[in-house]
Amino acid sequence: MDLPERARDIFSEGMIAKFLATRDPDGGVNAVVVITLQPSPDDRRDRLIFGEWLMWKSRRNLKERRQVAAAAVNMKLEMVTLTGDFAGFQENGPYVDAINSSEFLKYNAYTGVRSAGMIDVREVSEVARAGYARVAADLAYLQARRLFSGDDSERIIPPAVKAKFISPTSVKALALLGEDGYPRIFPTLAVAGGGGDSLLLRASPYNRGLLDADLPARAALCVLTMKAVSFQVKGELRRAGGKLLRMKVDQVWNSSPPLAGDPIYPRPAEEG
Repeated sequence: MDLPERARDIFSEGMIAKFLATRDPDGGVNAVVVITLQPSPDDRRDRLIFGEWLMWKSRRNLKERRQVAAAAVNMKLEMVTLTGDFAGFQENGPYVDAINSSEFLKYNAYTGVRSAGMIDVREVSEVARAGYARVAADLAYLQARRLFSGDDSERIIPPAVKAKFISPTSVKALALLGEDGYPRIFPTLAVAGGGGDSLLLRASPYNRGLLDADLPARAALCVLTMKAVSFQVKGELRRAGGKLLRMKVDQVWNSSPPLAGDPIYPRPAEEG
């Protein structure tokens, strides 16, 4: 389907939080920051493109499973999400040129992209807006609930990483696998520590689709800070009463260059 004009405008904005979710081989999802997501520069109004740049797990997933989800959140906390089908990579041509000349890569100190990925849009959400008052209220609610959370589980999230997820100025996106086999992304701006290896989240009006999610389920939560630092955690997401959700984390990943895709926990030597 064609991207509605407002959704197209948000994905066209440079240097804002944009996320891509793919399907993992274990039946879960992978969620990463992909700032280069943007509408295609040609007449295809049903297509997004993105740069293949420091993509490891996501590239592998895309080659094996075409179902994806994407989200964009701008500085006004306006956001839009969509599902789509990966349509392959192009190694040269106008898509690659458009990405390499984008605001994010034009002055990048690392390199240009090797290829341009294509996503054919399937479904698009309505544009939502969180509002800073809503985020503050959600954070206050989570902090109050945190006082009643147990703290007897293993601490596997390094304090420096957890600080990024619970920061009120960072942008988070939660990914789950839908019943139709497509990932779903839910921008999730308020997160609190839930004791040990858990994080607390709350379904809010701007991501109300979380209320309909089939839980418990494997989930991935990706964070992007104002300094362009990104991490990803994975684990089991459960309801914890009302609109409260608890994510029991069992994997922590570095998502920032130059260590993008490197595991923090478990380390390779610790795995099975």
